[in-house]
Amino acid sequence: MKLEPLASINTTISSFELSYLEPYNKWLVGTANGKVIVYNRKDFNAYQQELFDENVPTRFNYMDSFNILDYVDNSFTESKRSNTLDHFYAVSKRTLVRNEIDLTNYTTGTFSNGDLTLHLSFIAKAPYIFIRNFELHQVVKHVNLTSLPL
Repeated sequence: MKLEPLASINTTISSFELSYLEPYNKWLVGTANGKVIVYNRKDFNAYQQELFDENVPTRFNYMDSFNILDYVDNSFTESKRSNTLDHFYAVSKRTLVRNEIDLTNYTTGTFSNGDLTLHLSFIAKAPYIFIRNFELHQVVKHVNLTSLPL
């Protein structure tokens, strides 16, 4: 058996999905600390993709990270960031505290069947499904699950 390093998540994985298009170009990783991360095949180039080859290790590139926990805790707004050192250290401390591995911070993500630039995400902490366009890096919509008719 041969192991190859493909990507480093640096946290516990709570869900994992591959895109349904051959040869599985995108990964959608839900973490146990409130984030959803998208990776893409490094050698992906339009329609000229190479199949997986044992002699050429496959590499995956980071495409997008959606911090659902931060988004929910900031009342569904993107958290503001600035370059001042004081604010940087405050954000670092807050991220370390808020993005702990916890059962309420478990996330799940799935690709949209109609458009592979969209994914649906869910965090155990809040009764919402989030629709995010990871190519535009924006949340398209969030739907409250408690308001849906059964």
